[in-house]
Amino acid sequence: MKRSCIPLLLLLAGACTNTIDYDFDRVEPRLMAVGWLDQASPVHTVRISLSEGGLVKFVEDARVICTVNGKEVADVSARAEDQPSLSYAGIYSVLMDPSYYQQLPVTFTAALRPGDQVRLSFEANHGTFRASTPELTVPEPVSITRVDTARVTVRHLDWSDHYLQVRADVPDRKGEDNWYSISLREISEGTYSFQDGGPDLFVSVDLPRHIKDMEDPVLLDGNMSQSNDLTFFDFSGNGAFACFSDRLFRDGTAHLRMNAFSSWDDEGPDFMNLGVEVLRQYGYVETQLRGFDRCRADHRLEIRLSHCSRDAYFYLRALRTISSNGYEPAIVEPVTVPSNIEGGVGFVDVVNTAVARIDLPSGEEYYGDDRLPYL
Repeated sequence: MKRSCIPLLLLLAGACTNTIDYDFDRVEPRLMAVGWLDQASPVHTVRISLSEGGLVKFVEDARVICTVNGKEVADVSARAEDQPSLSYAGIYSVLMDPSYYQQLPVTFTAALRPGDQVRLSFEANHGTFRASTPELTVPEPVSITRVDTARVTVRHLDWSDHYLQVRADVPDRKGEDNWYSISLREISEGTYSFQDGGPDLFVSVDLPRHIKDMEDPVLLDGNMSQSNDLTFFDFSGNGAFACFSDRLFRDGTAHLRMNAFSSWDDEGPDFMNLGVEVLRQYGYVETQLRGFDRCRADHRLEIRLSHCSRDAYFYLRALRTISSNGYEPAIVEPVTVPSNIEGGVGFVDVVNTAVARIDLPSGEEYYGDDRLPYL
């Protein structure tokens, strides 16, 4: 008996001495691509960068080749040195995702139809890095019905708040499994008049309106959030990457409720961002010499519902988990972010998007003789 135990003990002792030596400095860089191609628009953008040792790094140049049903329809290149400065909306977006700074956008044109098979190939740094997507199927169209708004009161543990709630119905596509993503966009369009009587200037800002205090079992895909209180500074909670499957309303209709504005928010046009944008686009010196008179602005919310793939649904769920306030990497299980890039990392998908528009009250703002907007 003793003789048989000795070899076994030696084997176990040897197994315990094996270690995994992982050195981030020795990780080879890989091409990273992120993008959402929308069938509703012929113009598409994919952002290219490098992933190296957990970091996102610049590329000097990038090339994107798009084939549809086996036929090449676009071959576009871009160089980092030719990129214009970010718009104010772009700067706002990078506050949500700092890696945006390191991503080189490549824009191309391709008309897509439901059922088309799309494949993208990528190159970066003069062809040093190469990657591609699998064949992506353009999904069928979806629709949004019965869009409305309501004033609601949400009660928390020891306080309550008033919201402008957006309500919409989503009829499911029957006889198939479906996955959806949904977002709210706040759009302000302003026309600036000048004291010199010269031509007016037009600018617009299109920014995400994050869904607040979301307690909808469909948008949470059956899981109620764990927080009983509203975090005012939560810009990236569950509502930032809202996605859901049709498993709770298969072949039926989802009745969605999304809180867009709280009583702490200004529901009027976004004059602050419009003012910064007009100065950025047309120049500080010129607009100061002419002298602002007033700005008239329209304002609206857009509900954007996208029919996406199953893989994209799990990709958004992973981002939603990582970005939520309740995610603590030190104490919870690691989250695996899906990638569908062959030879690289990242995620690219083709979606079919329906848009519903809610017009909000317009507004005007007047300026003094020596005052520029929000300076």
